[in-house]
Amino acid sequence: MLQAGRGLVAGCVRGVGGRLPLPPTTFPYGVGVLAAGLRWTPQSWSPPESQEPQADPQDVPHLLSKATVDGNLDSAHQGLHTLSQWVSTNKVNFQKDVKDEEQFGKLITLIDRGSIRTPPSSLLAALKSLTRMGVSSDTHVVQSIENQLLWNIRKVSFPILLSILLFHIKHQNSDLEKKVLREAVEAVQRRWVEVTKASEVELLYLHQDLFTVEFMGHVDDRTTELTAELSYEELAKVFCALGSVKRRATPVIRSLAFHMARQGEPLPPKMLSNILFAAQALTFPDPVLLEKVATDLAPQIPQIDKPTLIGSILFCAGQLRWRCPVLLEALAEWVEKNATACPAQTLASLVLTLATVSYIPNDIDSLFRVVLPRLSQESLGRTSAWLDVVWALVVLGRADAQQVASVLNPTFVAAVMAAEAQHRPGVRLKLLNVDAAAGLLIPGYSGPRMETGELEGAAMPVRGREELRLSRHVLSTLHNLVPPPRFLLQNLPAPMGVHVDGELLTDQQGRPLPIQDHGGVLAGKGPASPPPEGAVRLGLLVWGFRDYTTGTQELVGSARLAMRLLEARGCRPLQVPYFEYSTKAKTLKNAKYLEAKIKEVVSTVS
Repeated sequence: MLQAGRGLVAGCVRGVGGRLPLPPTTFPYGVGVLAAGLRWTPQSWSPPESQEPQADPQDVPHLLSKATVDGNLDSAHQGLHTLSQWVSTNKVNFQKDVKDEEQFGKLITLIDRGSIRTPPSSLLAALKSLTRMGVSSDTHVVQSIENQLLWNIRKVSFPILLSILLFHIKHQNSDLEKKVLREAVEAVQRRWVEVTKASEVELLYLHQDLFTVEFMGHVDDRTTELTAELSYEELAKVFCALGSVKRRATPVIRSLAFHMARQGEPLPPKMLSNILFAAQALTFPDPVLLEKVATDLAPQIPQIDKPTLIGSILFCAGQLRWRCPVLLEALAEWVEKNATACPAQTLASLVLTLATVSYIPNDIDSLFRVVLPRLSQESLGRTSAWLDVVWALVVLGRADAQQVASVLNPTFVAAVMAAEAQHRPGVRLKLLNVDAAAGLLIPGYSGPRMETGELEGAAMPVRGREELRLSRHVLSTLHNLVPPPRFLLQNLPAPMGVHVDGELLTDQQGRPLPIQDHGGVLAGKGPASPPPEGAVRLGLLVWGFRDYTTGTQELVGSARLAMRLLEARGCRPLQVPYFEYSTKAKTLKNAKYLEAKIKEVVSTVS
């Protein structure tokens, strides 16, 4: 009997000279094991450990003789498997110790002639053994096995069909192998109703490019049906598979996230990190799932011994704009205790993530005393990485004049712009942020600044479609209170690397004043004439969904920096959050809201 998966499959094989039971073969869960396919463990064939503790080239003739002595097909397959293990572990050399052995030719002939009587699982195991030993796909024995698999491909069990599929995805050296792969793909697509395991779903998602859109839709449906029956680990593996191929099948990932959030026992930190990576790859920052991950991960942070894993968690938290104080405190404490073991990239990830989500750890002074001395342009390698660190320190209010001067140096600016040509807009905006902070937020700064020509050609910060739509709606409503261009300046440049939706001037009661007569200060130029005494300048900042950390009403670090720069330029931030302003409300209601906001900001001016 041949044990397959979690059940038994009849697999009695009659050899030329007799009949022996095949050893058990299992299909463990997980695509990693499935990728290895059917692994034959010849328990009954292995010689006693005391007699043969280590393979030796002199053992090859004995093994081949034993495998072919009575013409038994089972013995031949077992011998082939053992031989392939010796070759793959470098215990023997195939070209030197095996290939020219007369008995090896007899072994191959025996397997070749018996292929028609061999079950598909054993055929696949033999094919893998031959491949590991380096036997060419053009040889007769390999082609015989391939032909038998091709004939049986519609009759094999679904797990074996997937193993055949996966093997041939990796081996496409001959026309016959390509044909087997095509037939396997078609067979899998016809039998989609037989998908019942997480490992099968995971495999199909990882190789979705082979299949039709219709078939993958069926896989999505099957996955949704199976989620309630899967374990936490299985749910996580399927979720990570979707993330690795960036398949954003919303109903599927929502179902997976829902059931993962309901699980009890926590997963290991590595698997939780993979979930975070998949969530950011899928742009799926589900608050309930993130809360579950934080609950499971935070208590395990002190036991982590790999700085790269800490760096991965920090990177994902920053990409997700995930401001979780409990987790961030645990990560910051771990880094502080293990700073000497951390590569510079991990330390940089900590600083950048704290800046992105605008979070200040409880003991940030102690943390930065051990972190910052280990960060430099030389330790990070890439010039843009050092710019990211200095920009993050500016956001956190921790940058000093020396650090700022190092990135505003003309040589550094030219180097980073040339090296990061594909990401030039983002690099330019960070340089403009740092330059503005040098002139407005760092007292006594006397280092280099960006040239006037560079400021005039500043790129505007990129905004999404929804953010643009919200901004235009707010401005349209605001025109009823402060009509442009006399009372409202729009389409402002961004010399500070900050997008300001508009600038207006009011008196101390919030009534608009003609800003056109006095000029704006946010365009990089001073006012045409001094405004009346007591006048208040306001900078309109319309905040969209992306300007807030995930699941909160806390602004991200770049938005907080924008407010600080506006205030330093003499403008009061007039904030309009997306969750307070509705584009579906009546114009009168929105106008009253904006009027109240203007008066609220003006009332805070002493």
